[in-house]
Amino acid sequence: MSKQQAAAILPAADRWKQQCLLAGGSLFGDERLWTGQNFEQLRVHFVENPDEGSDPFYEKLRRQLDPAPPEAKRLWSEMTWTFYLIVRDVKPNTKRERITMVWEWSGARLPKDHWALADDVLTGCANTGSLRAQQWRDLKFIVLVMLDWFALSGQQRAELVTDPWKFAGWLAGRERAQRRQFRHALLFLLFPDWFEPIVVGSNKREIVNGFARKWGEALPADDDDDISIDRKLLEIRKRLEADRPGEEIDFYQSPFEDVWRKDSDLPPPRPGGRERKPYSVDTALDGVFIPRWQFTRMLDALAGQKNLILQGPPGVGKTWIAKRLAWCRIGRKDPDAIEMVQFHQSYAYEDFVQGWRPTESGGFTLRNGVFFEFCKRAEARPDTPFVFIIDEINRGNLSRIFGELLMLIEPDKRGPAHAIPLTYSRTGERFCVSDNVHVLGMMNTADRSLAMVDYALRRRFAFEMLTPAYGTEKFREHLLDADVDLKLVDRIEKNLTALNAHIGEDKDLGPGFQIGHSFFVPGDRAENVDEGWYDAVVETQIAPLLREYWFDRPDRADELAELLRR
Repeated sequence: MSKQQAAAILPAADRWKQQCLLAGGSLFGDERLWTGQNFEQLRVHFVENPDEGSDPFYEKLRRQLDPAPPEAKRLWSEMTWTFYLIVRDVKPNTKRERITMVWEWSGARLPKDHWALADDVLTGCANTGSLRAQQWRDLKFIVLVMLDWFALSGQQRAELVTDPWKFAGWLAGRERAQRRQFRHALLFLLFPDWFEPIVVGSNKREIVNGFARKWGEALPADDDDDISIDRKLLEIRKRLEADRPGEEIDFYQSPFEDVWRKDSDLPPPRPGGRERKPYSVDTALDGVFIPRWQFTRMLDALAGQKNLILQGPPGVGKTWIAKRLAWCRIGRKDPDAIEMVQFHQSYAYEDFVQGWRPTESGGFTLRNGVFFEFCKRAEARPDTPFVFIIDEINRGNLSRIFGELLMLIEPDKRGPAHAIPLTYSRTGERFCVSDNVHVLGMMNTADRSLAMVDYALRRRFAFEMLTPAYGTEKFREHLLDADVDLKLVDRIEKNLTALNAHIGEDKDLGPGFQIGHSFFVPGDRAENVDEGWYDAVVETQIAPLLREYWFDRPDRADELAELLRR
């Protein structure tokens, strides 16, 4: 949303600042609600009393706040109003219902026609995206920040709200402020001329990086520092406003969005609309826990050798990386240029290339397999790289599945000059694999049922080994950005590193059986990424795998599972 569009909520934010943040009063009444004493009640009953049940958020909240004083419940209602002031992707009516509901838990009535509950006030100023599922973390953050705020003297508070950068520095000193949406929102609500109506910190960095690339300029000296990023954003806005006088500057609308937005975040192009943006290595590496040099090495191998296999133990992100390699090789997300299948022991040439299939009338018809059709699509678009992804490639009988195509996929046997008749080809028909076709396979090194990969596969494919990312800076930062507690991050890294050392040293297993990091990557909608989440992963995913590894030594499996419970 642009600053002009957000202007409707700024007068409401200013009234909240004067009545609540500075005076310690109430938004909806005449009592003193915004006080350290009342926030201490919320700390005791909400922050320090988590409800880890599976009930909806507001059912758990009611249980948590039930023993709290009425004033604390009304304060929660006003605090929710403050949080919702930034949230655009919740309807005003839903906001009103929730604010009113908690207020009335205190036994008081809240008039629905109050100015602070009007639609234009509750419209919101920014989209919170998938992170809204973790709103409880922001609400916890607000409670703790306000406890620190009301511990300051009135003069200190008054000085801070008159100096945007001084206030930003104070707020940055609060615990976990860097990862909280409310940190970004509060700065905008109090200082809209200095800060953007953007609550996703990664978007701010992407905007700064995008315009730095566009203008050929250096990034901030410390691009991990939120205040440095905010200062750079202000510089970018002032420059754009000078270059485009009178034009509305909205970083989430074209042409400004085009400078920074990743292709993976864009909606599919509409007929006659703009083309998909290039899918770059920088885009591909977002959320990938391997170094840039390794990713570019894989990309170069796929481009040069045409055929690449990603191998590694379970949970190292083979599929995740394979798709990004494919998009990067193609240069954009093009669904027509990618196909994916999974091999198994019954997979055959007839499924993959071509074969006779029964018809409903009782006869047989010659049908092309998935790879045959893929190659024909690629042949029709010779200037576009096509990538065929095969999961569990070593589960199939490669000679039986590929047949004569084992020769045709070799990089020096591509194109019409090397066309040959297929097993079921009609007289005179010849087939080739065009030069723009790439085969990207994935291989689980912990599958006991697989024989050694045969020489034919080794000779035709480049191989890249993927390993668990425990202990890498990128994985650690990902967990912290997902709001995993620092102590739990340390526990994950310590326990899984120790477990993998035991597995790697076992003469019957080895590094190919280690436990990958993907088991401990929180999903976008995970609400309780805590010790309970960790324990559930251990008991339902890792422990069964250990029992499978040491099926003949259950005591050893139990011993290592116990290591993870420490």
